[in-house]
Amino acid sequence: MNWLLPAPTLAQLVASVPTAAQRWAHGVDARALRVSVISVAQLRTRIQLEPAPATRARLDVDLTTLLAQIEADSGIAPLAFSAEHALLWSHLCLEPTLAGLAQTERQIYATAMYEGLTVVEPARPQHAALQALGVRLHAL
Repeated sequence: MNWLLPAPTLAQLVASVPTAAQRWAHGVDARALRVSVISVAQLRTRIQLEPAPATRARLDVDLTTLLAQIEADSGIAPLAFSAEHALLWSHLCLEPTLAGLAQTERQIYATAMYEGLTVVEPARPQHAALQALGVRLHAL
């Protein structure tokens, strides 16, 4: 099984305190990890909003290191959002059961669906609806 790591999961992986994502990652083959350019952009934006310069710098370095490790282990660069992903996303945009989900989150789910990946993230209320639509999920 291959795993897609959205921004909240990446944030947990670079956190300086123990997190559910860090515990989960210890038992996972690193060659099976994937990230999306959308997730990377989302987290980099959040990092830039960090008010403490030292924390911001540490998070930036830790994220860069993590992404380099994932790419080296998997041999796959962060996944671009393609036309094929966008076709699935357009269906998720119209799905009434996904009220409250940002469009970027729907793009991550569309990427996972198209690529046959399981999204690893904290549990959220929409998980049942997403699973009913065919999104494979692992709740932390």
